[in-house]
Amino acid sequence: MKDKINLKKLMKLAGHLVVIAALAFVVKKIIDMDIKLSDLSSPRVIAAFAVSFVIQTAQILIGCWSWLLFTRSLSGQKIPYSAAMPVFTRSNIYKYLPGNVFQYVGRNQLAADMKISHVDVACATVLDVLFCVFWTGVVSVLLLGGRIAELLGKYGKNLAVVGAVGVLFLIAVFIVLRLKFRDRVKEYLSRYSKAFEKENRKQLLCGIFYYFVHNCVSAAMYMSCLALMVPQADAKELAALTGAFLFAWIIGFVTPGAPGGIGIREGVMLFVCGDRFADRIVLFVLVMRIASVFADVAAFLIGRLYGREKSR
Repeated sequence: MKDKINLKKLMKLAGHLVVIAALAFVVKKIIDMDIKLSDLSSPRVIAAFAVSFVIQTAQILIGCWSWLLFTRSLSGQKIPYSAAMPVFTRSNIYKYLPGNVFQYVGRNQLAADMKISHVDVACATVLDVLFCVFWTGVVSVLLLGGRIAELLGKYGKNLAVVGAVGVLFLIAVFIVLRLKFRDRVKEYLSRYSKAFEKENRKQLLCGIFYYFVHNCVSAAMYMSCLALMVPQADAKELAALTGAFLFAWIIGFVTPGAPGGIGIREGVMLFVCGDRFADRIVLFVLVMRIASVFADVAAFLIGRLYGREKSR
């Protein structure tokens, strides 16, 4: 019993240390941005920052829902939002740690808190990420229109290579699981098939389509911010730039950066529109990054306070 208590204390301490490390990397990211306050003093820039900060903070707080719905469906447990949201917002800042996987691994704290299977939470996270990428791709293609062919011509090879590696990895995992854990796999497949039964379908569909709504809201937000910061662009150009910004998020999974030190989002957006709005686009991406960092920290603090309030 004493060993269990000590282990729990060690795990709690480790969690605090990871949070501190993540916040340290947040500070480092802000410093590395080399922000010039003179560039951010324009009323239009301030308005764009405020809009992005508020909406992104709200999206993080609400964004827990799709993952929670998948977790409920796969585990068969009625997990309260009050238990999942603090875990989600805390693990969200882990993305600033090197490796870009800790934000997903951190979600498994919910399994320990709610005494459910870690496999259920991990599978829910995989579904959450897959549908996030899928709907981001759909919305970006709709906004880009015919220009998607140009982007695929430039970045399609990266996507194809990663897709092929991903398929090979899944095949390897399937073979290992089939050979080593056949009975356990059958057990989980049998249990997960219940998640697709009639009474659970509505919950799953809500989780699946959440990111379509999420990306539509994001697109409207980014287009509004672009209209504020790049007033010279017409509606068609704003739509294409917004689509490029969303598409670049997917490219960011497979490409560490654009040539010459330009960030991937700047690279994709400049590829779409050329040099016409180059300075404004670079500033726009910088402001969105700053807003994103502040939104992540704000959501983390809100989640922490919310968790403490609910635990009383």
